[in-house]
Amino acid sequence: MAATPELSEDERNALLRSLTEVGPSKPVGYLPLNTIENIAQLDPETVAAAAHARGLATEQFGPSVCCIKSGALYVYHREALAALLRANAEAVHAAGLPLEPGNFVAHIASVWFEQNHPARPIIAIAFGEGA
Repeated sequence: MAATPELSEDERNALLRSLTEVGPSKPVGYLPLNTIENIAQLDPETVAAAAHARGLATEQFGPSVCCIKSGALYVYHREALAALLRANAEAVHAAGLPLEPGNFVAHIASVWFEQNHPARPIIAIAFGEGA
């Protein structure tokens, strides 16, 4: 079995961008645990600690409760996500999503939403993918 090649610092930073860009304009990001551990060759707890140091919240979901096969680490800006959910409360409710940030993250981590599901536009905004 071939060893995973060592990533340069730039390659590792690019891989972690989904998490490191989380903030007011991108309230949520995630990476599969497999990607963090086997490709970035980092410990998810270390990545979570770095996010906490930036004032962000994190949740790690194992494969038994996550729609991502290996499980995933989610990083989120609690205040920005709360504001987004409040501003879109009617659409959030209509899509069957929770309004509380931690519950919202747990819900989107556990359910894979099809492209045409009413939750998709809200989730896209939470991931910083448009308004």
